[in-house]
Amino acid sequence: MPTRFHLVALGPLPRALLLDVGSALQAAFGPPADIGTSQDRPQYAFNKDRNQYHSSAVLRRLAHLPGRPALVPVLGVTDVDLFIPDAPFVFGEADRDAMAAVVSLARLKSTSDGRAVDPERLRRRLQIESVHELGHLLGLSHCSDFRCAMFLSHTSADTDRKGQGLCALCRAALGLP
Repeated sequence: MPTRFHLVALGPLPRALLLDVGSALQAAFGPPADIGTSQDRPQYAFNKDRNQYHSSAVLRRLAHLPGRPALVPVLGVTDVDLFIPDAPFVFGEADRDAMAAVVSLARLKSTSDGRAVDPERLRRRLQIESVHELGHLLGLSHCSDFRCAMFLSHTSADTDRKGQGLCALCRAALGLP
């Protein structure tokens, strides 16, 4: 288990939102989270054909983020719509080798019928998906328990069903009580 996590905004995001993510990570894993210097939106990762941002390109930049503490997992939080080539979108992505992850608010902001969610639900969704991506960085795979943060979400409704923490099996896999 690392001694801390490093959070960074990728674009203009409220600091309070990052603090909420840091609290969720600490509750799930134990170590505190530092908040780094905000970065610009990841325009370098924009794909004009899809009108989305390639999450793997974002991860490559996060892996070499200036000022990132050595050997500390980094999580970038953004509001742009992320994708990988084989999927229409992703809520986030993690690269364990680089110890870098990214999570996006874009698809978490609304209900399946396009209505905006209230700020509390958005905050909770972001916390859950952040715990999910950091879980991958720490070696966890997807979980079959739909209440565990490591359960794979295909929709924001899936995220709403999940808890903010890890199930007993995932906690045990990390050596957590």
